[in-house]
Amino acid sequence: MLRRGVVIPLLAVLIGILSAGQVWLSHLRVAVAQQTSHAKQEQQLVQQDVQNLKLEMASLMRPNTLRRLAHDKLGMQAPTPMQVVRP
Repeated sequence: MLRRGVVIPLLAVLIGILSAGQVWLSHLRVAVAQQTSHAKQEQQLVQQDVQNLKLEMASLMRPNTLRRLAHDKLGMQAPTPMQVVRP
């Protein structure tokens, strides 16, 4: 049988250890919640970038846009009838 003089300090140490564990777990919960929040924000930004790039790609693939870019940036012209080879 344990004496009262030993039980009380032992309980105090056990309560201290459990309290420290509880504080540590609370800290971990807050850290994980912050990481999750940052990840969700980053995911939203990436999804917005993807949507913007899809719109830009659709705009650039339009025939009129391709013709204008070919003419303005590359100096291309529509072929003359003499440049067209027919099989």
